[in-house]
Amino acid sequence: MTNTIISKKPKITTMRNSYVLMLSLICLFVVPVNAQVPAGTRPMNFSLNEARDYALNNSPVLLNSARDVEIAKKKIWETTAMGLPQASINSSYSYSPQLAGLSDQLGEFIPDFNPDDLKTSFLMSAQIDQLVFSGPYIIGLQAAKTYAYLSVLAESKSKIGIIENITNTYFTALIARESKNILDSTLVAAQKTLFESEQMYKNGFVESTDVDQIRILESNIRSSLSVAERQIGIVERMLKFQMGIPIDQAIVLTDQIDPLIGLMSLEVAVIDSFRLQNNVDYRLMDLQEKLKEYNLKYSKSQYLPTVRGFYSYYKSLDNNFFNDQSPNTYGLSLSFPIFSSGQRISQVSQRKLEYMKSKTDKETGAESLLLQYESALSIFLSAQDVFNLQKVNRDLSLKIYKKSNTKFREGIGSSLDLNTTQQQYFDSESKYFSALMSLVAAKSKLESLLSDQ
Repeated sequence: MTNTIISKKPKITTMRNSYVLMLSLICLFVVPVNAQVPAGTRPMNFSLNEARDYALNNSPVLLNSARDVEIAKKKIWETTAMGLPQASINSSYSYSPQLAGLSDQLGEFIPDFNPDDLKTSFLMSAQIDQLVFSGPYIIGLQAAKTYAYLSVLAESKSKIGIIENITNTYFTALIARESKNILDSTLVAAQKTLFESEQMYKNGFVESTDVDQIRILESNIRSSLSVAERQIGIVERMLKFQMGIPIDQAIVLTDQIDPLIGLMSLEVAVIDSFRLQNNVDYRLMDLQEKLKEYNLKYSKSQYLPTVRGFYSYYKSLDNNFFNDQSPNTYGLSLSFPIFSSGQRISQVSQRKLEYMKSKTDKETGAESLLLQYESALSIFLSAQDVFNLQKVNRDLSLKIYKKSNTKFREGIGSSLDLNTTQQQYFDSESKYFSALMSLVAAKSKLESLLSDQ
């Protein structure tokens, strides 16, 4: 942009506030931006889709979600193993230096008996236990499998959130770059206008105050440009954080704004494609209800008996005369709960109320999701209309500004008109970028609701 900017009463404060407003829309988080890229580090190039894919494989949030899934799988086996055979081996050794009672006199009555053999005892035993029937075990195994699926759905929800965040931050970074480009071209135009105004002042065509106003305007644009450069660093660092890239790694965003804007429209088929049963939040609520139901069944199963089978092998490793225990033993054990002073009844009542609450939560949650979808669709359609309107306004204001600048150079336009049209152009740019971010956020939210991961 090589336009001359001059005005007798430039609206410097208003224009600067407009820049601050536009750039504040870009700033999402405040983080340090002074880290230096190590020498020799090659920049990583990312389109929007590549940034999403990279985040799905490297985001710290998703890495922990994947670990939660693995923990849940191990929990299933832990619960399953409780009903499988359990084996143990035990051994003991004891020594009594002094015998008591008649033990040391038994040799007088029993031939070939040495009382010192009673001073030591050395034995070994092995036992195998097998759970035959347990109501809590059966219910616990079913609940563990449901919990594992719950962790899978939680991971899916994290992925949907990551994709939404990456999309919004990627667009924000592109807008930050575009804003800087506009300020760069505006600064060049302001510097040229300042130079021409100084020459006109030397020749007596303008007053010193006109030159001072242009100088202030040029200084404000330079200051806004410095802020814009810092905002670019902030947003790109946030994008790298979300993607799981080291903060000091240089990246290059290869997509351009205009081609991505073409993807902002929705097909008619998509608008009516919301299915409650496919929504991840609804499926999470459904699983929560099932887990509450398992809790109720688990409490009821406390009334059932528990049956266990066992086998034990016993062997004495010394010459103890009195050891007559059988080496092999088989058996069953039965535990049947009879009376708990109302404790189990209270537990069942609590679990039943919690289960009823979860059913109500699921019903209200389903209605809330339907309202969220309708609201998100309405917001998106409105944002699309506003964006299209602001795009037209921006193009018109740019056209008016260029025409006003031409008139001023030709001496048939006033500096006041030039300043007004320039301010109008900056305002329209700010509103255009704001409308674009609203459209991106609305589209991302709608896609999150429609996602069936």
